[in-house]
Amino acid sequence: MIEYEIVDMFTDTPFNGCALGVVPDAQGLSEADMLAVARELALTETAFVLPPELPGSTYRVRVMTPTGESPFGGHSAVGTASALVRTGRTAAGKAVQECGGRQLTVTAGSDGSGLAVEGTPLLRPEWDPRPLLAACGLSGSDLSATPHLTGFGPAFHFLPVREEALAAASADLTDPVWEDCPDAVLVAYDPASRTARIRVFAPGYGMPEDPACASAALGLGAWLAREKALPGTDGRHAYRVLQGEDLGRPATLSCTVDLREGRATAATVHGRVAAAASGRMAAPRRP
Repeated sequence: MIEYEIVDMFTDTPFNGCALGVVPDAQGLSEADMLAVARELALTETAFVLPPELPGSTYRVRVMTPTGESPFGGHSAVGTASALVRTGRTAAGKAVQECGGRQLTVTAGSDGSGLAVEGTPLLRPEWDPRPLLAACGLSGSDLSATPHLTGFGPAFHFLPVREEALAAASADLTDPVWEDCPDAVLVAYDPASRTARIRVFAPGYGMPEDPACASAALGLGAWLAREKALPGTDGRHAYRVLQGEDLGRPATLSCTVDLREGRATAATVHGRVAAAASGRMAAPRRP
């Protein structure tokens, strides 16, 4: 039998935030087995925990969607780390997750976890946001600031829009723009409270809309620095991301970004994690 956990990330209330499946002991499972389990759980992502291969790693994960493998293991690290601490498989505190040959530092607790990234954010050349806006049911008049394609790790298409436009947006999943621009991160940012309400459409990644995306929240720090939407002083600046309300799964992501000479050099995201379910399932049959 295969043990599994289901946790809801970036919330302290089950059935809110972003659901994640975690298989804490995936040794002996083939890739086909993992995909079968991911399809059975039918969640956006399921993390399969394995022994580490790289020096310094605490554990290794492979992250599966119902249709394939995700090579990043970014935001799922928050739920995976918390589930492993809660079930006594790793100690609370710092851990190093290995996924796809990359290592990610996680600060893990039984009821919440955070992750940190550092380095120079990706910044792509200027691009025309109008086709992407149109695919979200919006137009150039809905923009409230300059769009940027940036992020730590994966680069996201950040589209700052008015609050009313954020609520009215709806992704056309058949629009061909998603083939070249796989995501659209709509942002309504309030500088007074340093709070961003965001919606993440990602049809190009097989996800119509994500209720909570840590990678996008980290990338938002790079966008805020680029737009000079934070105090210009060097050091660490906090901001908050609210997401998922339009899907009935509200999530809160607590973030920081480090600035040096006005440029982002590092970012963190932390969220609560609520245990939603646990159980065992039969191992998939092999031919």
